Amino acid sequence: MAAFPGGRSGRAAAFPRGRVRLEPTGMPLVDALMSDPPPPSVLGAAPGCNSNLWRMALPSDREVVAMQLLPQVFGYWQSPGHLHGFVTPLCHEDGPVGEGTALVLGMLLAERNWHAEHCRELLLCAAATGYLNAELCGRQLGPCMRTVGIGMSQVSSALEDVARRGAHREVWEIMRGLLPVFLPAADERAHSGHTRALEFAADASRWAGARGAIPEVGAIAARNGSSGLVRAARRLHDHLVRT
Repeated sequence: MAAFPGGRSGRAAAFPRGRVRLEPTGMPLVDALMSDPPPPSVLGAAPGCNSNLWRMALPSDREVVAMQLLPQVFGYWQSPGHLHGFVTPLCHEDGPVGEGTALVLGMLLAERNWHAEHCRELLLCAAATGYLNAELCGRQLGPCMRTVGIGMSQVSSALEDVARRGAHREVWEIMRGLLPVFLPAADERAHSGHTRALEFAADASRWAGARGAIPEVGAIAARNGSSGLVRAARRLHDHLVRT
């Protein structure tokens, strides 16, 4: 299954479309349930509008339910209070996890104001119960931050809070997945969010005792100059390659 085609180039669609890739069963009703979510233009008349309906229909197919939730999550993520309600049903599901689940969980980091507390608790629950693929979560979230407008300051604030509650390793793995698809390529102009991502990742790597170079970080660290971006990359890179 695929949630967000594209990546570091920033050419991905602004709103990801779920792709459910399963072998047909030959049973029309089952195959209809296991199909791609409807496009946003027909959501008003589509069963994908009711997240509880999907949870009851597919209690053992968390990833398919997550794919069906993508239109709602991205349709309402800027409206405080909606993300928690959309994602909570996944906590009561069984079944495999993949890109859809990872992306929906990553979007919890975009919640603001007092609703953010509920979303961070859901992320901690996912980590504690084993259905948070943290690195995949970061890889799916990174393109959204590039195209949808989710700010790094919001994400890092949420991750710092999650780390303070004990999920140091998961927070680092999210950043490890996010950096390669979020950082600017050599021909792209960097902005403050990129520097903030590297600064926060350096802190997260220390909390988790992480090691292992990230090529995209190493490439920035090797650049000439002493900009904030380059200094932050060198700090993170030096820690990751330290023996």
